[in-house]
Amino acid sequence: MGNRDRQAWIIAISMFIALFFLWGGGYNTSPVFLGALLKSFHWSHERVSWIAAVLSLSVGIAGPIAGWLLDRIEARFVMGAGAALAGAGFIAASHANTFAGLVCAVVILGVGLGSSALLPASLIIANWFGERRGAALGLATAGMESGGMAMTYLSGYIIATHGWRAAYLLLAAPVIVLVVPLLLIVARTRPRDATSKSVAESARDLPGLEIGEALATRTFWMLVVVELTYGLAIGGTFLHLVAFLEGYGYAERSSALVVSVVLGMAAIGKPTFGAMADRIGGKNALGVSFVMIAVGVFILLGAQNFWMVALWIVWAGLAGASPIALVPLVLSEALGLKRFGTLFGWLGLILTIGLFAGPLMVGWITDVTGSYTEGFELCSLIALFGAAASFACAAPRSVAVGSIAVAPADSF
Repeated sequence: MGNRDRQAWIIAISMFIALFFLWGGGYNTSPVFLGALLKSFHWSHERVSWIAAVLSLSVGIAGPIAGWLLDRIEARFVMGAGAALAGAGFIAASHANTFAGLVCAVVILGVGLGSSALLPASLIIANWFGERRGAALGLATAGMESGGMAMTYLSGYIIATHGWRAAYLLLAAPVIVLVVPLLLIVARTRPRDATSKSVAESARDLPGLEIGEALATRTFWMLVVVELTYGLAIGGTFLHLVAFLEGYGYAERSSALVVSVVLGMAAIGKPTFGAMADRIGGKNALGVSFVMIAVGVFILLGAQNFWMVALWIVWAGLAGASPIALVPLVLSEALGLKRFGTLFGWLGLILTIGLFAGPLMVGWITDVTGSYTEGFELCSLIALFGAAASFACAAPRSVAVGSIAVAPADSF
């Protein structure tokens, strides 16, 4: 293994660690905190859903800004500042006493996550890896679910023993002490250019499409549909998972354990689907994952039987988070790296709109019908639209643009 390959894998491992504590603790613990807030404040399902929805919206709004910055300045500065904001958001949440105060705290947390988590990590991995990009993206982004598994279980325990405020403080500590220094020291946008060009100058020399050219392709707009449907389907089911299971009689700690284990399975599923994508193509692996998500919803609806929950943990765990790693792979395969940060930032905003609307949609349906069944079934149907859009993305291209190939069919 050469020095550059060794450095690339060190960076990938560093991204895993950063996502472990940032996204794993900051976003994937949301179902546990929503359940705790329902009991603590006695809010309606719709109102408590606003906490997760505002968090998602804040991540998405920060995405395009962070993407624009990442195409122009070093990723370590963007990620370091974002991680510091995320730590501040955790601390603010732990001191919130009102709904408005908690919303303000999660806005700070969301802006921090949008600037320091998936978007910059995907950009860095896409720039440092070529042929094994799918596997590397799967490995690095598996930190999100690995962290979710550990932090969800730990948060559930702390909430049960010391309360949700103590759990937020616990999540802040590793971000401030470990993640911020790690990102500032290790993260690099792309391999150092021998000519010492700036990040912006290096980006202009990369293969791929400019913004206007990318917007004229079918693939970009299919990825818009993919991100929207994924956000709606996953936001509508995963963020209500603890409350859903408690409705079937599962204890709070048992429900938190289910969330923890399914996130652990997702940490295995991402590298698995990433390796599959390197063999069968990103868009095909993406479509398969959406079909499995849709089927998994109906398995979950049999939750009165413990073995159906166990089956869902394996089934949905393997496929449920895979689109997070596969979308940036499809984007880089089809549209190149020249404006990857900006384009992925916009796609992240679309994902966030789905994650914002999904919990509210299911929460409202649940308040009206008294059951999660109808809302979850709608999420399954939405996932099938995501599968269709995935398969409709164009394959990697055949007409050269720089050193990247472009398919003439992938345009309007």
